[in-house]
Amino acid sequence: MKHVEGTILGAAIGRRSFLKGSAAAVIAAGLGSSLCESQPAVADEKKTGASEDIVKPGTCRGGCGAGCQMNVHVRDGKIVKTSRRKQSDPDVTRVCNKGLTHALRVYAEDRLKYPMKRVGERGEGKWEQISWDEAITTISDKWKEVAEKHGPRANGFLCGSGNITPDSQHGKRLCSAMGATLLDAAQDRVFYASFPPIVGSFKGAGGGGRNDLKNAKHIFIWGFNPSEGDSQTFHYFLRAKVEHGAKMIVIDPTFTIAASKTDLFVPIHPGTDGALALAMANVLVNEGLAKEDFLKSDTVAPCLVKEADGKYLRLSDIGKATVGAPEDKCVVRAEDGSLGALGEVANPVIRGTFAIEGIEVRTAYDLLLERVSEWTPEKASEICDVPVETIRELAHLVQDGHNSVNIGLGLDHVTNGMATFSSILSMCMIAGQYGHPGNTAKGMFRGEISIGWMPYGLANPKGAPGSQVFYSPALLNCMESKKYGDKDINIKTLYIWDHNLFGTQVGGVRWRKFLEDVELLVVADVVSTSTTNYADIVLPACHYFETETASGDDTRYVFHNAKSAEPLYESKSDFDIFKMLFEKMDLQEYDFKDIDELMNAVFDNPTAKKINLTWDRVKEEGSVLTFEPDDRVMGQEGTYGTPTGRLQFYQESIPLDTDYGQTIDFMKERLPYWEPPMEAWKENPLAEKYPLVFTSERSKYKVHTQYTRVPWLLEFEDEPYVAVNPVDCEARGIADGDYIRMFNDRGTCTLRVRFNNGIRPGMVVIDHGWDLDQFVDGFYCDLLGYNVTPVVANSYYFDTLIEIEKATV
Repeated sequence: MKHVEGTILGAAIGRRSFLKGSAAAVIAAGLGSSLCESQPAVADEKKTGASEDIVKPGTCRGGCGAGCQMNVHVRDGKIVKTSRRKQSDPDVTRVCNKGLTHALRVYAEDRLKYPMKRVGERGEGKWEQISWDEAITTISDKWKEVAEKHGPRANGFLCGSGNITPDSQHGKRLCSAMGATLLDAAQDRVFYASFPPIVGSFKGAGGGGRNDLKNAKHIFIWGFNPSEGDSQTFHYFLRAKVEHGAKMIVIDPTFTIAASKTDLFVPIHPGTDGALALAMANVLVNEGLAKEDFLKSDTVAPCLVKEADGKYLRLSDIGKATVGAPEDKCVVRAEDGSLGALGEVANPVIRGTFAIEGIEVRTAYDLLLERVSEWTPEKASEICDVPVETIRELAHLVQDGHNSVNIGLGLDHVTNGMATFSSILSMCMIAGQYGHPGNTAKGMFRGEISIGWMPYGLANPKGAPGSQVFYSPALLNCMESKKYGDKDINIKTLYIWDHNLFGTQVGGVRWRKFLEDVELLVVADVVSTSTTNYADIVLPACHYFETETASGDDTRYVFHNAKSAEPLYESKSDFDIFKMLFEKMDLQEYDFKDIDELMNAVFDNPTAKKINLTWDRVKEEGSVLTFEPDDRVMGQEGTYGTPTGRLQFYQESIPLDTDYGQTIDFMKERLPYWEPPMEAWKENPLAEKYPLVFTSERSKYKVHTQYTRVPWLLEFEDEPYVAVNPVDCEARGIADGDYIRMFNDRGTCTLRVRFNNGIRPGMVVIDHGWDLDQFVDGFYCDLLGYNVTPVVANSYYFDTLIEIEKATV
């Protein structure tokens, strides 16, 4: 397709974008009547003062997790703008550039207006408008037919993160009531699965929130770019550096904005972070820097492990407790040889091999050291492409004072991610970086989730048949066998909401193959996407501000989202859509009569009652602060939310994220280790054909594929591009700004290239969040593989090899 050159207010005009250019240009072109009508009203008010804004509270509640509340300005029944809404905590008084564009999202040209059914081939884009009654009847009749013929599990549901509120999650309750199958997109699952068994889940107030960063001497930003992907948190990092003198260390393959603000940037080879962490641990141990007192008091280091089966030696093994009883604790050994329960021996040994009543045992710490011993700085340096002296410097920094190690989703997106997280967290244990001010809670456990906010327990109503859950990437790997573990895979209908499957999931080509057996694909969304274009029935959903709800994200607040305007066209809220389906399926006994009953149920829990958190109060006050921040940090009492009550670098049992019939090497998985990614590795024979590692980055202009067609944001980036080091491009005869084709055995994608010396040679980085029809040809998600690991069936976005070549456009 020919690229049209030109500018509007200095911004390049792109191809394949709705509403390119400024809002003024939109009006001039006569596009988007609802948006156009709101624009003159702004000028009229300034001139005449005729209409005043009605300001209502609204929340951003999809994808990024920041959960910002904002002012929604309404004039003559139309949403005209958003602005920051003042909170009692000034750090939560915020709105980003995406939040400022919601008025354009409400009146977007690609808003879905009415229910439609497909009349051409799937993906052809031929539609016929139908009534809501026909749509709901068609769906429910098909569900009943499939349930009778194949069983209720043959009806599938798939929800994403496009709207994380109780009314949206209501669809999971319908799935449970029907006894259907719930597909989990399994995005970021390594991140969420790794922390609880290692460091425990910290629930409730406290736990090392963002404010604790000011107490850190060194702040490690490892595997993510908060300046783009977590912009509402990045200012905490910067304030800790500027106002409190903290040193920032960024470990990342790519030179990012965050890296530009750092004191030490470590450009690591992608996929080797676990090896670096193990080498840092090696330095700590061999140079006598390991915090052994901390290891004795706060970790499983002194626990004795049976050589025969890898289980902890327990009191029941030596006849001092009943198997499985609460008092059946792990056995530790004192220096004088006496035995006792974990936590009851003052100074247990953490090194040694012993025979206790004929049972051969070793300390858990000895087992950890055995793993660490092979990872010399010299060995890791060759793998990670990090100098030996830098590895030693990092090891010294991480144990020098109270330090914050912040681990991001970049490490989650590679097939060795689980072991990588385990290696980093275990290294932090050896360095003693838990339980003190400035340590911050590792990873996701910031301790700022609103208390009393419990919407997700409503997904399984009492007495309902319940759902079976399949993880999407594992499902794609089980297509040939048609078995997900011991369960049959026979999905005949699929209902998708708040989720652009083709724009955000791995294995796009594989998904289209899977959907060949799906007889009815229903997609509900606010705007048209690559997934709605592939549906059999499309349902128009409301924008956030066209319905009432509440949200309680990582802010300590519960925010009210008022209904600021009537739903446009024939759109309906997810709650109302599911309510109609509950009725058609004769399942009203599991439904809520209205949104008020649903929200009252959300706050019907002891924690909410204790702090007088009610739906009425949330509506009346607009925002309710559920707790004040304090100086507590996770683990400061020396206890953690794990089975042993200790930090667990050793896993007695391996909790499966999902069971799809996989085989697990338990001895390997019990301790941290490093092994190469399954695909994206230089020694993979496939690398001869496809030598470049494909990765993506978060964009300040998008959250997944949300905001991807907002006109104001398209003025900054009007078409997809991929950043590549000039060395890789010049070797292929590619110039800066050329169109290139990225390809592998799975798919192809054509887009512009941008030279970027901050990208490591041998890899490419694409701006995440573009949708299919914004590319010249092909789609970048089709390049992605769908490998899964035995422990976590995650979406591994960065474990992909490709090649590039100059394209003719």
